[in-house]
Parts: sequence; C-alpha cells; structure tokens
Amino acid sequence: MSRLTSLKQWVKSTAARTLWAYGADELIARLRQCGVVPGTTLVVHSSWLPHNGFQGKPADLVKALKLAVGDKGLLVMPSMPYHNMSSAQWLAKGKPMNVARSPSMMGLVSEVFRRSQGVRRSLSPTHPLLAWGQDAAEFIAGHEQADRPFGARSPFARMLERDALILGFDAPFASFTYTHFVEDQLEASLPCPLYEPVPVEGQVLDADGHLLRCPVRVLSAEANRLRREVRLVEHLKQAGVLREGKLGNTRLTWISATDHSHQSARFVAGGGHFFDAPPRT
Repeated sequence: MSRLTSLKQWVKSTAARTLWAYGADELIARLRQCGVVPGTTLVVHSSWLPHNGFQGKPADLVKALKLAVGDKGLLVMPSMPYHNMSSAQWLAKGKPMNVARSPSMMGLVSEVFRRSQGVRRSLSPTHPLLAWGQDAAEFIAGHEQADRPFGARSPFARMLERDALILGFDAPFASFTYTHFVEDQLEASLPCPLYEPVPVEGQVLDADGHLLRCPVRVLSAEANRLRREVRLVEHLKQAGVLREGKLGNTRLTWISATDHSHQSARFVAGGGHFFDAPPRT
C-alpha cells in the first residue's frame, strides 16, 4: 500500500470516528424524518461500507432498525441466496433454498438480520424475504405458492397494502426489488414479455426439513436486457417521491411503496416507459 493510499485510509477512518460519527439514536431520529414511525412497515436494502460513520456493528444497526419500527411495526429485508447471477441461473444449479441455513447474499446487514431473534423467512425459492415484527408470519405466508415471486399473491403486494417505506442504506434504488412488483403490475404495457414463458421448478427446504417443489416464473432475459431504470429514477425524482440524503457518511435513499406504484403507473400512462422496445428484425 502506497503512502498516499495509507494517508487516505487514515483520513477516512478518523473522519468516520469524528466528523461522520453517528449512533443508533441519531439514526432513529433521521428515520423519523424520512417517515418511519412506530408501526411502520420498513423494507431495507443495505450495504455495510467501511467508514460509513455508524458507531456500532451490523447487529447494532439491526437493533436500531427494529427500535425504529417498534414491536407493532414490521422490518423487512431481502435474503436471496445467490449473488451476481440471475434467478434462472440460480435455479439451474438445482440447489434448494434452505430457509433455515441458506445465507442471505444481500449484504452483511441482511445476513445478521436473518440470524437475529424473531425473524421469519418466506419460502420463495428465488426471492425469499425476511420479516420481523407483529405480523411477520402473516406477511411472508404463501410466498412459495406464488409462481410470480413479485406478483399479486406475494409479500411484495403486501408492501403496497401496508404502504411500506422502502429504504436504501448505502444501497441504490437499483437494488429495490419492489420495482419488479411494479413491473408485474404494469406487465400489459411492457414492450416485451416480463417473464420467460415456461415456469422453472424451484426447490425449498422448509423449517422442518421438508422439500417443497415450487414452480416459479423467472424474469425474461429480454426484459433484463431492455430495462432502462434510469428513466424511472429520473421521473420519480422529478415527482418528488424518490428522496435522498446523508447521515454521517451513509447515503440514504427512500420512497414509499404507494408513491412508487402510483408514479410509475403515471409515467407509463403519460407515454413514457422504462423499457426499450425490442429492435426490429
């Protein structure tokens, strides 16, 4: 490591302990400003970055998030058991999603949350969600029966019913899986199929060790290729519903499920779209 690199690391480390430093109380106060009150359904996507300024470990962050929503609220995080591959590639491996043992590959905070007390995990073979709070079991129920993992029968639809607040903690809007629910709801307007035509068999080991075989629709390769999410982000920002801020050296991004769904539908109804049309052959 060069002297310049060492100096930069020292400066960042010092700033994280002083200038950027914040604790659980400051985080909860900032979340209150974002609209998180006791009883809120809060969906968190996160990255645990060095020098973020939070004075604690990932477990302390999880505790603070639980305190922010309270016992009558609901804290939700994604817990996909794969990373840097599509759900189709994951399913092709033929490996069951073990609800009790498969680690969450959605970042350190998500995995720490998965291991924390009282957390339930949905039985989706491709997009399992973690939930903690008063209605956690009800929220995740039946995910394995929804062949569309973000469809109207999935917990993602319940995020809209509860007007969840979706938060990125050093995680960009692109990580918000709720957008796939929005795409599912707008499927008729898409210039290409959202899902591959044939369901794929997924496998899940439940908490009792029973193997469940769950047919699941995967996002089409064409939809993934033609998606242009930057246009949607621009619209949501211009509409004032996708907000950004900082706490210490942590970047926060947030939007409510209701605003996301409403403004995305409005964008499409107005003649815009966040998918390109397929090239003519």
